[in-house]
Amino acid sequence: MANYSEKSIELLAFGRALRKIRKEKKLTQDELSVYSRVDRSYISELENGEKAPSLLTITALARALQVKASDLVEGYEKELEER
Repeated sequence: MANYSEKSIELLAFGRALRKIRKEKKLTQDELSVYSRVDRSYISELENGEKAPSLLTITALARALQVKASDLVEGYEKELEER
């Protein structure tokens, strides 16, 4: 059984993908929080690989970032391949 204090490779990859798109869009975590209605601290936890997003969270973030949810997933897959 995995140690829950360890950050999973998958969660870290999603976090990197989210941060990359957010920075490309020149948004702060606070701005993304306002636009997505996802708490800023939760966005930070996602970007740091501490939490796993639900489908509804992914779609809210994608909408706020003005990208398709599949773009976030593709970014995640690319990050996984690079590690």
